[in-house]
Amino acid sequence: MKNSIKNQLSVAIISLLLLTCGVNTLVNFYDVLQETLELQDKTLKEVAYYLDPQVNVYADKNLSNAQSELYIETSATPPAKRLLDITAQQASGFYDFQHNDDSYRYYLNVSERGYVVVMQNNAYRIALAVDVALDNVVPFLLLIPLLTGAIIWLIKRKMGQVSQLAEQISQRQGLDLTPIAKDNIPDEIQGFIYSINQLFQRTERLVHQQQRFIADASHEMRTPMTALSLQAERLSQQALPANLVKPIQQLQQGIQRNRHLIEQLLTLAKVQLDGHKVAESAVDCQQLFKQVIETLLPLAQQKEQDLGVAGQANWRIYANETELFTLLKTLTDNALRYTPKGSQIDLGGYLEGENMVFFVEDNGEGIAPAERERVLEPFYRVLGTQQQGSGLGLAIAQSIVQRYGGQLLLLDSQQFSSGLLVKIVLPKNIASSI
Repeated sequence: MKNSIKNQLSVAIISLLLLTCGVNTLVNFYDVLQETLELQDKTLKEVAYYLDPQVNVYADKNLSNAQSELYIETSATPPAKRLLDITAQQASGFYDFQHNDDSYRYYLNVSERGYVVVMQNNAYRIALAVDVALDNVVPFLLLIPLLTGAIIWLIKRKMGQVSQLAEQISQRQGLDLTPIAKDNIPDEIQGFIYSINQLFQRTERLVHQQQRFIADASHEMRTPMTALSLQAERLSQQALPANLVKPIQQLQQGIQRNRHLIEQLLTLAKVQLDGHKVAESAVDCQQLFKQVIETLLPLAQQKEQDLGVAGQANWRIYANETELFTLLKTLTDNALRYTPKGSQIDLGGYLEGENMVFFVEDNGEGIAPAERERVLEPFYRVLGTQQQGSGLGLAIAQSIVQRYGGQLLLLDSQQFSSGLLVKIVLPKNIASSI
């Protein structure tokens, strides 16, 4: 996530905060330290002016108490106990004094009555000043983690709107090119959203034109293909030489394949052009399976295939009946065409957690896992199959399933040693028990 705006913004703001706080802390620490030292100097001076030079104040030459207390010496201090050699020429003021590797600072007050010295250990003075300075800056330092956390939370919260928007777009199904709502969108990305919506509009127009072309072309081809089919049928009923019977049958088969292709193109175009408006009506799943089997039974009988319903599907599903019929018929038709003679094809449905599941399962050769995603694309056909299909069946099914917000899954057969299991997972809220 090196290019994450959220991370870069967080790092930049936190770095600036730390730099600002660091400089401010050092400046504040220095100011408080200096003020504390000046206050200590003022205390030394005031004590020196307060004491009488003629009063003897006991002085400890070892300065054992000077680490934390004041050392005082006056003109009345016995010479034997004096630590400093004060001369008459010395003026009043602050002086530094070194004793036994320790540094001291004292104030000398000289008057007509004599002198007074008030002294204190520099180490203690500085330690005390540092403590006072830290007491002033530590609360501020404690605010830095709180401010850092608040900044990170605020950035994540604001940038979360962008993440939510990206999640909404990524969850769109199929050709959902509806404009992105600009409510509560930050001003900084309003221009980007406008450009995306413009792109969606252009793409939608192009897709609509393409779909309309396919639908119109298929309609235009349907009439002549029907006429050709009728003419070929009449021709096959005539008394023909033996050498023409097989060519006529091949001609009829070719016409039938083209008619099937045209029907699938029309179905795909209709599904895609209808958009996302789904007419709701209660569809009896048992009756739906019955219609599919009745429609495709002749094809199954030609290949001596076992076509039936597995289990009981006592459900009504609220959907477009024609689309559901097209969905199951297309998948079952695919299974019949791509499985060998004598194979078994089962249809069924059941509830699975929060979803309603339809399935079509066969014991054919199945589809390799590497091919399963691509076979959902229009006109894609797996190489090596002897069946001359159009490659539109699964694309039609996928388009219908996406309109209902569901999933179409291609899996290995669960009840047969080989074969394909096609699962259609739809939201449970569109199904109810009979």
